[in-house]
Amino acid sequence: MMQSLFIAVLIIIIAIIGNFFAISRVSSERNLLREKEGTGLILPSSVYKVIALEFKGIFSDIMFSRAMTYYGGKLIRNEKPTEKEWGWIYRNMDAATDLDHYFLDPYYFGAMTLAWDANKVKESNILLEKAFRYRDWDWTIPFYLGFNHFYFLQDNEKAAYYLMEGAKRPGGSGGLLPTLAARLSYQGKKTENAIIFLQEMLKKTDDKNVRWIYERRLAALKAILFLEGAAAAYQNRFKARPDNLDGLIAKGIISELPQDPYGGKFYMDKDGLIKTTSEMR
Repeated sequence: MMQSLFIAVLIIIIAIIGNFFAISRVSSERNLLREKEGTGLILPSSVYKVIALEFKGIFSDIMFSRAMTYYGGKLIRNEKPTEKEWGWIYRNMDAATDLDHYFLDPYYFGAMTLAWDANKVKESNILLEKAFRYRDWDWTIPFYLGFNHFYFLQDNEKAAYYLMEGAKRPGGSGGLLPTLAARLSYQGKKTENAIIFLQEMLKKTDDKNVRWIYERRLAALKAILFLEGAAAAYQNRFKARPDNLDGLIAKGIISELPQDPYGGKFYMDKDGLIKTTSEMR
């Protein structure tokens, strides 16, 4: 009896010590990953599937976590990832979702960050297309695909297709998706429709960090819509396009330029489009 108790206590002590060293090791590697420059090798997903055996979900979590840790380190240092680093981050997301086809977080990262911040719309759509196939009950996936095709690729026909597919899924048939799909046939409504997209995303999002991202983008788009309306009013009154946004103030159309929540400055390009130096990033 005493011998069995001694063995049990010894096993617990060894487990505690092992756990302590494991946590220390993970913490050390996390800090190293946050601080180091450059990125490691990503093996083909087929190799990871063999290595992972029945622990594919755990391997998927590791792939996603190390990419997010590296990305988080860049944000902490207020650094923008390089093209090579974005590629490495994307390949981690791709491998993670190959190991676990239903893992939602890498798909959302693709929808929210790769397209907007890295200008990697193609890669974002590759991830979302994978989610579209496997998460066939989730209406938000075709919704994000629809937004990407509408806003970044200016492909209204493809955007409408995904919105209608989303409308067929549980929770997506409330009327907004078919209505949005119909609205995409109108030309010159890009900013207005993008605002409607983001307002709907906010309604469906409880995560505070994600809401903060959407709210900033929504504020920037509303400012652009305001300036587009002011530019249209200027043209209607003076039968000519303003040379720049300062002309809207000089002629009394608006009293001042709105603030870009990303810290940039709004301007009018040579084609008369309202843009911001921050590119909403």
